[in-house]
Amino acid sequence: MRSIISIAAALLMLASLGACVSSTETDPRKGGLFGYNPKAYEKRIEERKTKLSETEADTEKQKQQTQQLETSKQEKLTRHEVLKAKLATLYSESGKLESQLKTVKAANSRQEKELSRLKNEVAGLRSNTIKTNNSNASDADKQAKIKQLQQLMDELLEEAEALSAL
Repeated sequence: MRSIISIAAALLMLASLGACVSSTETDPRKGGLFGYNPKAYEKRIEERKTKLSETEADTEKQKQQTQQLETSKQEKLTRHEVLKAKLATLYSESGKLESQLKTVKAANSRQEKELSRLKNEVAGLRSNTIKTNNSNASDADKQAKIKQLQQLMDELLEEAEALSAL
């Protein structure tokens, strides 16, 4: 009986040793001394180097995108500030025109009606300038509206000049 137990113990030890040697683990940290496979280890190193290169490339790409977005943001902020300055100038010019119209004396009722109409249009222009400045419209929409308001301002200036020349 002792010999059967001895033989069984020896077979069990051999089976355990065989399992250690035939381990399919390629990670030397997990496979133990007998499971070390140099080719698999080199393959893992290459995979890690490749992954590192990909990560570095992605990082560089993200940096470039961030730089492009920052540049775009600065350009938009500059355009926005230019639009605000144009609106401020337009508002100031319309205020000057409004002041000039207050000093104009109408010679007859036709001129009085024309003067009243000009005053109302200048007031509307100033109101639209404020609305445009405070709106949440895109810069392109604001640019179009500023152009329209500037054309109206030019027309009103010409009419006011013609009226005051009479």
